[in-house]
Amino acid sequence: MDFLLPAPDRSRSVIEVDGAHHYGIKNPPDDNGRVTYTASPRLYSEMVAEDRRLRLADYEIYRFGGWELTRPDSLKDLSGFFTELLDRHKRPTP
Repeated sequence: MDFLLPAPDRSRSVIEVDGAHHYGIKNPPDDNGRVTYTASPRLYSEMVAEDRRLRLADYEIYRFGGWELTRPDSLKDLSGFFTELLDRHKRPTP
């Protein structure tokens, strides 16, 4: 997991930031030195199996694609997400 966020209500949120290496196999660089990835059903299956394991252990999992964090409006979107996440889990469990 990339980040673990324990909350006052004792919930645990996992934040994952997925780049192409999470679901693809790296190809050799092309003539311009650019590296690409080929989608891998095996890697994807391993990733979602881990999600299921964590969910059964009472973790909430939130995945972000690396690309969505590089957009010009990503800070606004992230701020909205974390505000909503914290609002959902702000009350301590008795």
